[in-house]
Amino acid sequence: MTLIETVMASLVFSLSAAASLHLLELASVSVLAQEQHQQRSDQLESELVAFEGRLRQQLRQMAPMADCQLVAGRWLLALQSPAPGRGLRQELSLSASGEALQLRLAVAGLSQTRQRAYHPAAFGLCPTPTSQEVSRASL
Repeated sequence: MTLIETVMASLVFSLSAAASLHLLELASVSVLAQEQHQQRSDQLESELVAFEGRLRQQLRQMAPMADCQLVAGRWLLALQSPAPGRGLRQELSLSASGEALQLRLAVAGLSQTRQRAYHPAAFGLCPTPTSQEVSRASL
């Protein structure tokens, strides 16, 4: 083997090793990003489960009432939690009619959000609206 062949072989070997390392780096960055995305999704889901646990506790403590707005308002006051976990944003509000509780959860760095509406009538805490009341409300 001549000197030129040896230099060329070492150059090709060096370039292929560098390209392999670069591909390995790209793959590890991609895996890390997927792992962080999964952790944020898990954080979002665990906060939703925790909120629903607090809601169940409130359900056990409340007696049925005649006014759904009153029940929803009490839920709003009782379920306002202290600052949620790191990077988590929780928005709790009443629906436009005031008869349901609306929850929106979001995690920083994640485009997904979780939204839920909880109506006291669905839990038997107030009477369900009649079909006439529903049609009047939708006009």
